[in-house]
Amino acid sequence: MDAVLIIPAYDPGTELAALIERIPPEAVLRIIVVDDGSGSETQRFFAECASLPRVTVLRHAVNLGKGAALKTAFNHVLCHYPSALGVITADADGQHLAGDILRVARSLAANPDRLVLGSRDFRGQVPLRSRLGNVITRNLVRLLIGGSLGDTQTGLRGIPRKLLPHLLRIRSSGYEFELDMLIAARHQGVPVAEERIATVYEPDNPTSHFNPLLDSMRIYFVLFRFGVLSLLTAAVDNFMFFLLYGVTGSIAQSQAGGRMLAVLFNYTAARRAVFLSDQAHRALLPKYLLLVVASGVASYGLIQVLLRVFPVPVIGAKLLAETALFVLNFLVQRDYVFRRENRPAATDWDRYYTSTPFAAKLTRKYTLGVLLRAMKRHLGTGAGSIVEIGGANSCFLDGILRELKPAAYHVIDNNAYGLGLLRKRSDGAGLHLHLQDVMAVEPGLQADMVFSVGLIEHFDRAGTRRAIDAHFRLLKPGGYALISYPTPTWLYRAARYLCELAGLWKFPDERPLLAGEVRAAAEGWGRVEFEKTLWPLVFTQRLMVVRKTES
Repeated sequence: MDAVLIIPAYDPGTELAALIERIPPEAVLRIIVVDDGSGSETQRFFAECASLPRVTVLRHAVNLGKGAALKTAFNHVLCHYPSALGVITADADGQHLAGDILRVARSLAANPDRLVLGSRDFRGQVPLRSRLGNVITRNLVRLLIGGSLGDTQTGLRGIPRKLLPHLLRIRSSGYEFELDMLIAARHQGVPVAEERIATVYEPDNPTSHFNPLLDSMRIYFVLFRFGVLSLLTAAVDNFMFFLLYGVTGSIAQSQAGGRMLAVLFNYTAARRAVFLSDQAHRALLPKYLLLVVASGVASYGLIQVLLRVFPVPVIGAKLLAETALFVLNFLVQRDYVFRRENRPAATDWDRYYTSTPFAAKLTRKYTLGVLLRAMKRHLGTGAGSIVEIGGANSCFLDGILRELKPAAYHVIDNNAYGLGLLRKRSDGAGLHLHLQDVMAVEPGLQADMVFSVGLIEHFDRAGTRRAIDAHFRLLKPGGYALISYPTPTWLYRAARYLCELAGLWKFPDERPLLAGEVRAAAEGWGRVEFEKTLWPLVFTQRLMVVRKTES
C-alpha cells in the first residue's frame, strides 16, 4: 500500500526494531524512524533499524518533541515520496501491534481523504493516568471540535497526504501536536474515522516519555486557548465599552465601539491560535463579521432586558449578557465561521447533467453563437467532421448540426450517463459517441475541427497540457482546434467568490487558466489565429482558435 510508516523515537529499547521486523512488506511503502535527539546509549537501536530493508532513519541533534519529530518526517515524505497517499504514525514504545498498523494502513488506503485513528477501548490493565487522561480529554475535545471520538490521544494514525502541508504549519511540537492535528483536520474539512485496535500497556509503561503533569498541561492548554482568547477579548471589549459609555451615555454607541476594537484583536488570534485555519480572509471575514454584528445585536437586546428586569448597573448587565452568549459564540465560530466544508475533490458530472442551472441555459446560447461564428469563419459550412471533447449531453450539438451540417459529429467523453442522455435526444444521423478518457484518446479520427468548452481547466497543469494535446492528435493537418476555458479576470473571481460563499459552486476542481499557459501548449502544434475573452458569461471564458501545422 502506498503509505509511509513514521515512528518517532526518543531513547527507545529493543522493541523498536522488533516492531519494524513484524511489519508485513505489503503494509507500507517505506518506514521512517525519527531519532528525536536520543542519547548515545540508545544509538545501537537506531543502527539496527537502519540496517533493515525499507527503513530510513532521520535525526534531530537535540530532543525537540514528538510533534517536531512527526513534522520532520512529514516534510521528508512530501519531498521524497510524491506517490504516497499519506502516512501511518506509530509509537516506538511497543504499544502498537504490527497487525493494528496494517489495519490502519488498509483503512487509509480505502479512505484516502480521511484521518484514521487507531482507537483503543481502554479496558483491562490500563494505567490510571492513561484512563483518566483519555476520559477528560475525550470530553473536552467533544466540545472543541464537535465530534465524539473514542481515543483522542492515540499515536497510531493514518493521515491523508492532503492534510500534511497544513500540519507542517502547526506551531506545537510536543504531545499536544496530536490534539492540534484533530483540530486542524476539523477545520480543513477532513473527516475522522476510527479503527478499533488493541490496548497494550507494559507494567508502569517504562519506555514512555510522557510526563503526566507537564505534557497534560500542554495538551489541555490547547483546549483552553479559546477560553483564554475570549477572556482577553472580553477585557478589551468591556474596557472600551466602559470608556465610551462614560463619555456618551449611549449603550448602542458604546457597544459598537467596543465590538470594533475587539474584532481587530480577536479575529487574527482566533484564526491562527485557536482554530488553526489557513482559509483566505475572503472566505472567513464575511462570516466572522456577520457573527460579530449578530452577537452585538443580541448582546444589546439582552442588556436592555436585564436593565429593565433587574436592578443592575449597565456594566454588570453587559458582563452578564456576554457571559450568556459565550458558548453560543464559540459554537458558531467552530461550526460555521472557521470550519472548512468537506467538499468533493472532483465535479459530480452526473448530478450536473441531471439538473442544469437556469443561468447556464442562458449563457449557453451566447457561447453557441460565439462558437458558430468562429467555426463558420475558419471552417465554413459543409465541414467533413467535427469532434467535441468532453461533450456528454452536449448543449451545442443541435445548433452546430443545423448551421454547419457536418458529415460526421463525434463526441468523446468518459461520462456514460451524459452520453446516454445525448443518445436519447438525438436521431443518431451522423452522430458517433465514444466512451473514452480524454487522456487516452486514439489519434485515428483526423477531424477537420476539434473543440471543447469547459474541459481543460479540470486538471492540474500536466493534465491540462495532455488535454490540449488530445485536441491536436484528433485533428488532421491544417484543421482547427477551438478551445474555450475560464480565465481569472476580476469578474470571474468576484462571481465565483459569491457562488462559493452561497454554497452554489458545483465545480471544485475548476482551475481558471491564464492565456499564456494554454497558448504555450497549443503553439507547439500550430498557429494561434484568433483569441477572444467572453465577458458576457460573467464566469469569463477565453476562446482560442489554433490551426494545426500542415506538416
